[in-house]
Amino acid sequence: MKYLSFVLLFITLSANAQLLKEKILIGRVEWVSLPSLEMKHRSRIDTGAKTTSLHAVKIEEVQQGGELFVKFQSVDHDGNPKELIRKVESLQRVANPNGGTTKRYVIREKVKLGPIEKEISINLNDRSKMEYKFLIGRNLLLGRFIVDVARSHVLGD
Repeated sequence: MKYLSFVLLFITLSANAQLLKEKILIGRVEWVSLPSLEMKHRSRIDTGAKTTSLHAVKIEEVQQGGELFVKFQSVDHDGNPKELIRKVESLQRVANPNGGTTKRYVIREKVKLGPIEKEISINLNDRSKMEYKFLIGRNLLLGRFIVDVARSHVLGD
């Protein structure tokens, strides 16, 4: 019986080690790029956030060809303003710390974090008062990364 328990433990540990080898270690802050927006940001990793979020202000709905787009202003990693127009994927209700909810526009963009490039949903949010203008949520992290909160810039500067 002890031998069988040892074998099962060994198999479980081996399977977990293999899963860990397949995932990329990142820290609490990493550089991320949005190739089609020609933007790069130092980004906060937030395992508690379901969706990735990009700083956006002066958000306006725009109709193009019968479809809903959103025009907004963001900033690049140097803080320079950048005006963008993107197709709206959806509207998202997000809970606030004070118990209320706010409406956020959601767009789809390719995001590159280390060697991983993936098209994901990104909600637009005024992050003016926040240090990080881009927040990476679980929709990019899930199944691909392990976060070590004691470190930052594990993937480099």
